[in-house]
This record gives sequence, structure tokens and C-alpha cells, in this order.
Amino acid sequence: MTVDKKIEKVIVYTDGSCEPNPGPGGWAALILEDGRETILKGFEKESTNNRMEMTAALEALRNIDPQKPVLVYTDSQYLKNGVESWLKDWQAKNWKRKGGVLMNIDLWKEISSEIKQRKITWKWVRGHVGNPYNERVDRLAKQMMRARK
Repeated sequence: MTVDKKIEKVIVYTDGSCEPNPGPGGWAALILEDGRETILKGFEKESTNNRMEMTAALEALRNIDPQKPVLVYTDSQYLKNGVESWLKDWQAKNWKRKGGVLMNIDLWKEISSEIKQRKITWKWVRGHVGNPYNERVDRLAKQMMRARK
């Protein structure tokens, strides 16, 4: 007899920061799983806000068991709309968009590969309105960015 373990949803908050944009960037992700928190963070010497937002989500997903369902909170409409609405069209058009060059194609390809076999729900959360987890990853991303300026 096989006993199915209840697979808990992993909750992720992500954020990226870049000042000026483009310029030095920082990203952060907070993973809430099985009653514990994992913080991931990093920086790039030269980046953009969008790249940092995408990097935070990508690195978080890379650190979560692919069998577990994930709920990702982001304050980036670019990231949320990209994965939910635009990604399939870009892939079908050989990574092009009708308005011209597709920016961040390298990260979109990596995200596409990472989400392919996963159950992910993407939720947009308004930034800077007091959500404690969103505020926390925002602070961490800015710390990473400022520490490297």
C-alpha cells in the first residue's frame, strides 16, 4: 500500500532593483516552505529592473523541488504577463515579438525551460503598499544593488 504525502505549496516572493535603470542591479527571493524561510539574493554590475525581477524568480524556481506546486508573488507586471500571456507567442515566433526585438531573450528562454514541467501560480502584488514579504525582498534587492555600486 502506497501512502501519498500531502504536497504543500511553496510560496515565493521576488523582487529586483536597479538604480539607475540600466545600472547596477540587485535581486532577492524569499522561499516559504515547510515552515521555514530561505533567502536567495544576488547582484549584477550592469543590469535592468526587468532582468533583476526575472533573475529573482528564476533563481527561486531553481531552488525548489520541481514536483512541488509553487505560488510566486511578484510586483512585476512584466514578469507575470510575460510568463502567463506572452511567452507562448514568443516561442511560436522563434523568440521574436511583433513590436521588434525581444528584450531579455536569454532569461525568457531559461524561465521557459524552468517552468515547463511545473505547477506554478503567478500572483501580482502591488509593491510598496505594506505587504511584509514584498517589502522584505524589496529591501534585500536594494541592499544587494547598493552594496555593489
